[in-house]
Amino acid sequence: MRKIITLFCFVASIQVVFAQNKYTDSLKTVLTNTSNSVERFNLITKILENQSFIRGGNIDSAECVRLLQIAQQLKNDSLLAASYNWIGSYFSFTKGDNASALEYYFKALPLAEKANDKRRISSLDFDISLAYYSLQNNKAAVQYVRKGGDDLPDKSHPLYDFMLLQYQRGMATWYLSVKQPDSALYFAQAFYESSRRVNSIAQRFNALVSIADAYTQSGEHELADVYIKKIIAITDSVKMIPIKLRFSNYYIPALLSKGNISEAMAQAKQLLDLGELNSNNNVKLAASDFMRQIFDSLHNKDSAYYYSRMEASINAQIFSQSNVNKIQALAFNEQIRLIEEEAKKTEEEQRRKQNIQYALLALGIITFVITFLALSRRHITNTKLIKFLGVVALLIVFEFLNLLLHPFLESITHHSPVLMLLALVCIAALLVPLHHKLEKWATHKLVEKNKQVRLAAAKRTIEELEKEN
Repeated sequence: MRKIITLFCFVASIQVVFAQNKYTDSLKTVLTNTSNSVERFNLITKILENQSFIRGGNIDSAECVRLLQIAQQLKNDSLLAASYNWIGSYFSFTKGDNASALEYYFKALPLAEKANDKRRISSLDFDISLAYYSLQNNKAAVQYVRKGGDDLPDKSHPLYDFMLLQYQRGMATWYLSVKQPDSALYFAQAFYESSRRVNSIAQRFNALVSIADAYTQSGEHELADVYIKKIIAITDSVKMIPIKLRFSNYYIPALLSKGNISEAMAQAKQLLDLGELNSNNNVKLAASDFMRQIFDSLHNKDSAYYYSRMEASINAQIFSQSNVNKIQALAFNEQIRLIEEEAKKTEEEQRRKQNIQYALLALGIITFVITFLALSRRHITNTKLIKFLGVVALLIVFEFLNLLLHPFLESITHHSPVLMLLALVCIAALLVPLHHKLEKWATHKLVEKNKQVRLAAAKRTIEELEKEN
């Protein structure tokens, strides 16, 4: 029965991969017939997403370069942020160069924030967390996982589930690292359900590994074995290096603990070949460590020493002082940037509140003067003065609404000058007719008041003349 289930899983995974390959080919066909830059950018992004995150393949550096070229030509902050995100992911996932990856991620973050692109901000948070997990800085990693959870786009966003599963993956990884299998299992199962909604075989594979790891930590080895069989059934369909490394980091120690040395060695050799083929230091470091452990258990000192030297050499490259300094400098610069941005936002908010108060004060004074002049029964007032004050009041009201609505307009227009201008024109179009009506009312009241004042003055004059006669 188990063999039938495994065969069914394998056949189903092949069908999914075939459909996804067909989808990628259709996207490439559309791309060759598309000249619009933004459409080309979106098509290349979909191809990269399908090849890497859905199918589990490696990221194509040439496609990342094409994205950056388009974004630079368009001078679009949101597209630039996406381009740098993909370049960072190439260094992180394909090459295992965490320092370079973090450099591009931190370069993309302010651009994504400037464009108010929550989907991109969330993506960068999760990718930064993965880089920190690779660097064994789990505390920094989980901070960015939680930040990514706070930055998730609205549920109506088409990529909401894809972003949500990255949060669930990050939290499951955190709880596994601190040996809290119950919490890890909760997030891992939620991760699996999200991966099914997204229809990503790569992320489903990843979620199954987390579930198996959680059951192993709980001592429920039979349940863990069930999930291991499911993972092995689809392992050939997944090519993405970090996901294969994630499985090896769980599976090889599990094999060693069971005393299955031959299978552990076969898995470790496959991992080492994968690392050398892609020049990925993260993978080579893990593989050399496993090979050292295996030959130690076999009491083969020469081979154990060879892989120990390899492990030390790769470890020195990854955690060299220059790399450590670079990563610390990047993290420090990002911290300073966030502090400065927060201070700038606070200052701008205070200035905006102060300007709103000034506008309200000026509007109140102008309104009082117009009302007094229009309704006062003692003074004859020039209508031109009322019209002048009405125009001043209109300008003050417009400025007040601009100050009040500016943050909201920025959020819905993503700082686009053209859209901001159109929004302000729409506000002005609503204000001008209202201003005309109020001006007409004030002028009418003023004329009636002036008539009454003149009539009262005439009556007093007549009464005085009659008294003199």
